[in-house]
Amino acid sequence: MAVPDCPATEQRLQRRYWLLAAVLFIGGGLGAVAADAIHRPAHDSEVYLLPLLAVVSGLVCGALANRASRRWLHLMTTIATIEIAITVWLADDVFAIYYILIAFYAAYVFQSRWAIALQFAFASLAALAPAVYEPDTARETFEQGLVLIPTLLLTAGAITYLREQLEASEMRYRRLSERDPLTGVANYRVLTERLPAEVDRHRRHDHDLALVVLDLDNFKRVNDEHGHQDGDRVLQEVAGALMGSVRAHDVVVRHGGDEFAVIAPETDRDQAEALAERMRDAVSRVAVDGDSLTATTGCAVFPEDGDTVNQLLGEGDREMRGGKRSRPRPRLAPYVPR
Repeated sequence: MAVPDCPATEQRLQRRYWLLAAVLFIGGGLGAVAADAIHRPAHDSEVYLLPLLAVVSGLVCGALANRASRRWLHLMTTIATIEIAITVWLADDVFAIYYILIAFYAAYVFQSRWAIALQFAFASLAALAPAVYEPDTARETFEQGLVLIPTLLLTAGAITYLREQLEASEMRYRRLSERDPLTGVANYRVLTERLPAEVDRHRRHDHDLALVVLDLDNFKRVNDEHGHQDGDRVLQEVAGALMGSVRAHDVVVRHGGDEFAVIAPETDRDQAEALAERMRDAVSRVAVDGDSLTATTGCAVFPEDGDTVNQLLGEGDREMRGGKRSRPRPRLAPYVPR
């Protein structure tokens, strides 16, 4: 059972990367103005359109921050490389240092090493382009390339390494923060973050979404009569049994002491009832001194039973409590630890 990335997190990253592109474009454009102004001999007036082009590109990136997906960042990075190449061609080769920004940005933003390598290769070719249109200075271009291209490689490699190490640390922390430390299934935080995201996704596609809640019957007596350590062992076995009874894309959550829930995407009422039955059967395979545990379940289906965490949980709880009231109280056998 995996817990997918939250769409809200992806949206934040998308916005961050577009805004970073905006800052680099605008900063690079404004930074070029002073160098153009003191250049001797003076540039033609058309050259001053290049910083303006960079600023406009930055403003466009800022405007796209909440609109364009991350895949368009590949095109934006390519455009940035082309703008730098044009600036080197029309203004001065000192601006080739801006290719370092391309290496930095690609390594920070793109997850695929192939994508980073392609942007690095394109920037390296652009850095050597003056040897083609200015053959008289080809030697100087190659000398500059012998310094610049390894610098681009080192920049891209270092940023990629640091980013991957940071992402690995964040992933480990996220797994810890989203897992119930006792049972290993997802915790209440996952329920409150994942369920609204799934509701939004199922609303867009007009599909059903089910939430099945489960409460162990008479579990308090295990803790009262045999201690919390033995009760914890039972909860761990129950969690393992539930994870074995659901589909790969379902999410098992422990959201209370002996209460569990399953978020079941693409699941209608009949399928939710079948899932609830499988969950009860799974719990019954956990034995307390040879006697099977029992559990009561309740189902809530989006959109007919609600469209918020509280509404769906409330409906599931109401159905579950109704089932408990109609069921005779089971006799609990003495618990013998395994």
